[in-house]
This record gives sequence, structure tokens and C-alpha cells, in this order.
Amino acid sequence: MDVSKVKNIDIEKIVLPEMIKIENKISDLHSIDIFDIFSIVKEQIAKTKFKERNKSGLKVAITAGSRDIDQFDKVIKAVAMDVKELGGIPFIIPAMGSHGGGEAEGQVTILKSYGITEKYIGAPIISSMNVVKIGKTKSEIPVYIDKNAMLADAIIVLNRIKAHTDFTGEIESGLIKMMVVGLGKHKGASIVHKFKLELFSKIIPEIASVILKKAPIALGIALIENGFGKLCKIKAIEPSNFLKEEKILLKEQKKSMHKIPVKNIDILVINEIGKDISGAGMDPNIIGRSKSAEKNIGKNIKIIIPLDLSKKTCGNAAGIGLADLTTKKLFNKIDFNITYTNFLTSNVYLEAKIPMVLKDDEFAIKTAIKLLSKNDKNVRLVRIQNTRDIKEMEISIALLEEVQNKRSIKVLGTPRRLKVDFKGKLLDYPYI
Repeated sequence: MDVSKVKNIDIEKIVLPEMIKIENKISDLHSIDIFDIFSIVKEQIAKTKFKERNKSGLKVAITAGSRDIDQFDKVIKAVAMDVKELGGIPFIIPAMGSHGGGEAEGQVTILKSYGITEKYIGAPIISSMNVVKIGKTKSEIPVYIDKNAMLADAIIVLNRIKAHTDFTGEIESGLIKMMVVGLGKHKGASIVHKFKLELFSKIIPEIASVILKKAPIALGIALIENGFGKLCKIKAIEPSNFLKEEKILLKEQKKSMHKIPVKNIDILVINEIGKDISGAGMDPNIIGRSKSAEKNIGKNIKIIIPLDLSKKTCGNAAGIGLADLTTKKLFNKIDFNITYTNFLTSNVYLEAKIPMVLKDDEFAIKTAIKLLSKNDKNVRLVRIQNTRDIKEMEISIALLEEVQNKRSIKVLGTPRRLKVDFKGKLLDYPYI
């Protein structure tokens, strides 16, 4: 795409604002030290009946999803090690619906980007898009599950518990959804997404109940991240308690959810978006935008500008439809085969719309300032790394007075003029 000759009259007169870094001191649950992960996993599994089920020589499938969870590789390695110590033979199943372009190789690539490899984990990764039908629900919904997982003697469902980006309910994103959508692979995910989002909180548990009865689900490993996106809890759960425990853990996770600490934002600049960061690329719970009627959570930001795709999203541009302006840099990294496969599996199209593409970071931000008839003194601009990492962020001086007296905010440094390099790429604070 050539946008190098796009003209915007008087754009050269626009001055980028002064910015200052702040720290979002939200209520925080302590993160788990790397060295404690292995002992915590071991202790948690020991509290369950898994040892009784895991007889010597049994093949045990461990699920690995498509999200970039903190310490994800170490948790999976710890689970695999404990399975071995208890006499089982572990293997990893990429449980990620249609992600990775709906291809087995693409899903292995996603896991590799998270450091999850056969060499590191010490167990094989068996990736396939083949599924088997194991029954149907009371509502006549067919239920599918990964064939290799179904052939295992036991399945350990491992996932993060968190608020979903598109629907609300007592059960949102976690072990239940991992069984239904993740292990359902492309076919299972497609069936679920034929239903309206407002039905998900009912449909997903209904399908999960069939899987719990028919599949060899032996254990759940639930993870919770704190408000800073750091792993803070690991809990092993008996299959019979999945629904009960996940409801409790979801409430706990929602209490620690972070927010951008200012309102009425003119421009939100996001350094990166990606499927690894959020199922929606950029979390609607943070930006206050969603194409879903179920997540009609308001719109307090006038213009959103994602500058780039994360490396770990592997070309999946989920979230691009929530943006207003973007850059050629981001556009050129989009893998439309992977992106559109994911969107179509989810039975959506509005999220796939491409915003106005501009030549670089500087041109995009100055265009937004001009479109809003703002200037460097009064533009309310916020810059974040991504919607998962907002412990620190940058705000324009027009917002400084608003945050100075907030106990939850710590001002770091002094105001510095936003700068770009010779290619028009934004520099990091303090922009030198």
C-alpha cells in the first residue's frame, strides 16, 4: 500500500504535545516469583485426586491456548514435569480454536512465540485440526473435541481466568471456554460462534457439560493475572468443581482489572495490538469500545491509533476494526489469511474493517490532532504500550492537572516534547 503521497493541508504546522510518564498504582495482587511456580504447581496438584487417576504409563494431554499469559511456558513445563513424576506421559495440545490460520502448523508457531517448544517443555506437541464428535447438548448442539485429546487417557485443562472481551456472564474466559472453543478447534469454535454473543454465557457451559461427561477431563489448572498482567494465582481444580470455582475466580479477577485513569480522552495511542494481548486485539474493557452489542460499554475516547502489531500475534490483526487511524507499518504486517480466518470463525465482519492507513506514527498523530481541531496545549492524549500493560503510560500536559491529586497515580519525570525518529516513528519517553 502506497500512502506516501497523502496530503493533509497544514499538517506541518501541527506540533506534537509535551508528555509526561505516570504510574498507575492500582490495587494489586502480588505476582508469583518465577522460582515458586514449580513448587506451587506441585502443591496444587497434590491437593487433588489427580494422582489416583494418573496411573503409570497413561497418556496425559495438557492444553495450551493462544494467549500470551505471564509465565505461561513455565507453568506448562511445571505441569508436564509433575505428570512425569506421577508416572504419566504428558503431551501438549494447542487448544486455540481457529487461531494460527486454522492450521496445525500455525498453532505450533504461536506456541513457539511464547517459548513453548518440545525441547523446553520436555514433552511432544501434538497439533492437529482433526476433531471427533462426542455427542450433543440438550439443545441439539453438536459437541466436538480435538481427536488427539480425546484419545488421551487424561486431559489437563489449563487456562487463564478473565473477563471476556465480547460477552458477560458468570462464566466468561477460562477453563470452560478452553474446553469448548479451544479443544473444539476450528470446527467447534465455528459452531459456538454461530450463536449470538448474548447467548454465549448459556451455550458455552451447556457444551462444556457434555465434554465433562464424555471426555477424559482429569484436572483443571486455573491461572489469574493481577492488574499489571502478572501471574498471581495458580489453582488446581477438580473437574466436578470447574463451574463453581471458575465463577469465584472470575469475580476475583474482575476486582483487580485495571483502567486508564483519565476520562474524555481525545487520542489514545497504542504502541501495539495483538491476539496474544487480548482476544479482541485491544481489550474493550480497557478502551471502552466494542463492536459487540453485548459489550456496549460506552465510548470515552474520540480517536484510537494502534501503531503496530505485536510480534507474537503472528500477523493476526484482531482489534483493527476498533481503531480510527493506523499506520502503514501495522498494515504491512497483517496476515489476512490468518486474520480473516479468525474473524469468519467468530462469525463477525465489523471487527475486520480497516481504518484509515497513514504513512507513519507522526503523520497519524498529527492528523488526529488536526481532525479534532486541537493543539499541543489542549489535546488530551494518552499513550500506552498495549491494553494489558498499563502500569505506566504517558499523558499529555492537558491531562496533568487531572491526575496530580489522585492517590492512585504517581507522576514520573518531567514534561517532555513527544518526538519521532527520521522515519516518523515515535521514540520512547523521555524521547531522546
